[in-house]
Amino acid sequence: MMNELEQFKEDSAMSLFGRSREIARKGGQCVKCGEFNLEFRDELSRKEHGISGLCQCCQDEIFGGPEEDDNDEKEIVLNFAHKIFKDKE
Repeated sequence: MMNELEQFKEDSAMSLFGRSREIARKGGQCVKCGEFNLEFRDELSRKEHGISGLCQCCQDEIFGGPEEDDNDEKEIVLNFAHKIFKDKE
């Protein structure tokens, strides 16, 4: 059984992308685009996939890629989000 946070992430993925975040993650698939190419630029991006289920390309669309912004900014945002989610689990 999922805790409240996991259920929220699952419900959000289903509502936004029409697919299960858990099934996509466990199947090595991106929850947003459905691609199976899960190569990540860095460990932070790999951790983000564990939270959101997003592949590198979809993460770049949402957070900005290395050519669009400073990776330090992405790290600040994701570390903050990871801390919030970790504290609630």
